[in-house]
Amino acid sequence: MKINDEGIILKKKKYRESSLLVTFFSLNHGINSGLVKGVLKKDFGTYEIGNKVYIKSSFRLVEQLWNCRFELIKNNSVNYFNNQSKLSTLLTICSIIELSLPKNNPQIKIYNKTINLIENLLSRDWVKKYVYWELFLLSELGYGLDLEKCVVSGKKENLIYISPKSGKAVSKDEGEKYKNNLLYLPKFLINKNVEPTKDSLKQGISLTGFFINKFLKKNNKKIPFYRKNILT
Repeated sequence: MKINDEGIILKKKKYRESSLLVTFFSLNHGINSGLVKGVLKKDFGTYEIGNKVYIKSSFRLVEQLWNCRFELIKNNSVNYFNNQSKLSTLLTICSIIELSLPKNNPQIKIYNKTINLIENLLSRDWVKKYVYWELFLLSELGYGLDLEKCVVSGKKENLIYISPKSGKAVSKDEGEKYKNNLLYLPKFLINKNVEPTKDSLKQGISLTGFFINKFLKKNNKKIPFYRKNILT
């Protein structure tokens, strides 16, 4: 069987002298792994994590390792080699996708959002967009946060906390007694017209990271260590 598709390089590992094992997230077929034979040194740049590629693959059974060839569509990684925060973000995006999604399961909406985020790491408000991407991913994974109203009172005003157990918002008045056990909800997550400060971005990163980690732990996985370098 043969499949041609576009995708993002998520992970690579050397296999013998001139071959690579590459894990990729493709538009129409989700996450899969493929063996690339006869990789020349001059072509190594094609297989950098985060790059957008065209995939030509063949296999007998879907669950088997694919035999692949890759053609570079867009070298995303080269844009971030000299920026530790953005490089850490790119690596985190690819790692979280690989850790969170099942193999061979098309996730077109997540794929398109992820491609858009990777390309927007060059924008001024890239950290904000990253936090929104994690919120979106949590929702797609069935761990969406409820930021619309207070879980206790039902009110929509003064929402400043999140329950770590339910992922639902809590108002200032209702959460005051329990604030040491609650997570902070930055205003820019409930009002897109609010420009985040560095502190509120840290709160946003901390908030979504808590729930991403919670999801991964249930599957005996760990959040990528380079995620902590996003806001260095």
